[in-house]
Amino acid sequence: MSTQFRTFQTVKTYEQALGRHAQWVRWTSGITCPCLNSDTFQPDPHCTLCVGRGRIYKTPGRFQLLNEIARHNSFGKVYPSITPLVVDSAVVHRQGTILTMASSQPSSGAYAQLDPTYPKQWEKITMDYLYDPDISVTNEDSEVYGTNILRTTTTQFAEKGKSFEGSIKSVSRVYNSTKAETYTVSSAIKEYIYLSSMGTWAADDVLQVDYIYQKPFNFLLIGITPRMRYEQPYVLETADAILIAPYWAQVAPDDMLTALAVEQIGRAVIDPAVSVGADEIISYYDLSRLLRVIDTAGVEYTVGPGNNVEIFERNFLKWNITKPVVKYTAQFTYNPTYTALNVLHTLRNSENKAFVNRISVKQFDRVSDKIEY
Repeated sequence: MSTQFRTFQTVKTYEQALGRHAQWVRWTSGITCPCLNSDTFQPDPHCTLCVGRGRIYKTPGRFQLLNEIARHNSFGKVYPSITPLVVDSAVVHRQGTILTMASSQPSSGAYAQLDPTYPKQWEKITMDYLYDPDISVTNEDSEVYGTNILRTTTTQFAEKGKSFEGSIKSVSRVYNSTKAETYTVSSAIKEYIYLSSMGTWAADDVLQVDYIYQKPFNFLLIGITPRMRYEQPYVLETADAILIAPYWAQVAPDDMLTALAVEQIGRAVIDPAVSVGADEIISYYDLSRLLRVIDTAGVEYTVGPGNNVEIFERNFLKWNITKPVVKYTAQFTYNPTYTALNVLHTLRNSENKAFVNRISVKQFDRVSDKIEY
């Protein structure tokens, strides 16, 4: 006796299967750096814009979503599939007719507000709008992580049992609401805010921060092969991978896909005498955790935010004390890096290197009302 599934049950089963045989990847848009030599096609190794890689990796920026089937209620609130939408960017259609928007829209971008008369809840409406990955946070109570270091909490989110962090783009205010003092920000990296000083701060003071952060774009990278190896620094061995991405995301060959849920252990021997300030891990790109640092004199340093040495940006080590004058070894974990390329026919092993290998990735559009098998 065969079992028949309703459409929504089939879709749910299919998506669950994908989740079991896939890896979450972070999408970063890439563009060729203008330092590239037109004759040799080689980048400038001293370029500060691309750090000698020949490609500039940035968040893609604003997206325009068109003709999206929109969820709404009987009070004229129309909800986008991804939030927040850019305020005043929404255009709502009902049977080809543009509906009138309210004069005042919610600043959160969580929904678009229509003017009366509202459409019925069962009516089909569509919406065009802009989505901005830069998310503003105001008056968040931050936690003190170390001397002159704060940590935000909004940038953290969970997926498939693992926690990921967004990245702070800018900080506009750090305010001690208990003592009515404003602190000066020296820098902001990932979820950490570094202050010039914290003045007369006490343990029970409430510190509020205003900042803008970018949440990583999470796509699924899947494939079918007899041997699935999640613990290795590559996804598949002999099959093309399929990138499942929203229809509004246009992935290009120079873009970078970084596996979020997989960490490998790496190490690097660094000579601090060749650089001033932060030391670059040249052979690896996307470091996730710093495990140990020990120099040739046998001195072992404490690692992590606020300690002797910590990860800075994607592949730098920042010293919060006077760094050693002798060579040292850093042990860390890193995320495997993949670059999409749609013209190859075989899958190559992709290690995490400054110049990553390329794998064959077929793009699959994920839309709200269509699932292909």
